[in-house]
Amino acid sequence: RNFIKTVTAGTAGLMVSGISSEEAGVPAWTPNKKINPNIDNLKVVCCHDPSMITGSPKNWHMEGQNSPVIAKRVYADMDAMAKSLTSKERVEEAWKMIFRKPTGKEWKNVKAALKVNCISENHPRIAVVAKICIELNKLGVPSPNIIIYDSDDDASIHYTAFLGRGLPKDVTVSKMSQSLGGMVKTEVPDPHPGRFKCTKALATGEIDILVNIAVNKGHMASFGKTTLTMKNHAGTFDPQPIHRAGGLDYIIAFNKSSAILGGSPVRQQLCIVDSIWAMTRGPFGKPNKQLCRLVMGTFSPAVDYLTAKKIREPLMGVTHKYLDRFLKDFGYSDFNSLDLVNVMVPV
Repeated sequence: RNFIKTVTAGTAGLMVSGISSEEAGVPAWTPNKKINPNIDNLKVVCCHDPSMITGSPKNWHMEGQNSPVIAKRVYADMDAMAKSLTSKERVEEAWKMIFRKPTGKEWKNVKAALKVNCISENHPRIAVVAKICIELNKLGVPSPNIIIYDSDDDASIHYTAFLGRGLPKDVTVSKMSQSLGGMVKTEVPDPHPGRFKCTKALATGEIDILVNIAVNKGHMASFGKTTLTMKNHAGTFDPQPIHRAGGLDYIIAFNKSSAILGGSPVRQQLCIVDSIWAMTRGPFGKPNKQLCRLVMGTFSPAVDYLTAKKIREPLMGVTHKYLDRFLKDFGYSDFNSLDLVNVMVPV
């Protein structure tokens, strides 16, 4: 399938806390599983908009990399992307299609977690994170029920200062995994089965909606030479097994787990790559590319595959290894013609 076009605004596992056996670590991914019944898993949208920023950061501290960002423009771009992803004309309908709650649960009782990447000096920008909080608020999710976290690299260091000045003031910013109950062991399936530490509220199914907000970075060749949304969950799960022979097998395995893809509806409902600024190498260091792009989809492997193939390789001059595994390991064989849906918003 080729999705290129222009849109104008586009069985048992560990038992804890009464968790069911379904949520306790059985593989949540099965071939042909739909993340969202109304959105193609393989549809991924991209917005290129230089007017999101006023220029380059003076430094890469959190203040520095956010001061050139024009929040209202980012919000407009993300609204257009939501409409494109869902094929809805009205933005309210688009976000309502993307975010779904368990049947019988009121929005005021829904809990959402936003996984950000806090390692080194390139983090999801405040405007991108705030927009997700705002849309969840509009649906009725109270700000204290929205938790921004990175269980390995402390999100509170970077995001707490922006509460009430960019982020809704009552959103919860977790110190490591503290606001999500700490870490517990849960099972992950093939291709690297075993019990591994995971952020508790994800492992036990207490979180209803998970939003994966990654950045565009390089990484080690042994697991694809990139770190995007799939690798971002090394920070939901203990990242150390990656470096103890787990590698890409472990990354793929925890992305098939119930912690990520369990729940009814599926817990991880949206994946975003903040590629306003990007890094050819990584994970440590500073951004070296100004791309002014955002990428969004519902299915993490497709988001990562297309970000690598259509942005990192042609625009950043990066080569990758094992990219086909991002989709083949999830049962896809016909994906070489996939492309990004390009969303354009009038200035």
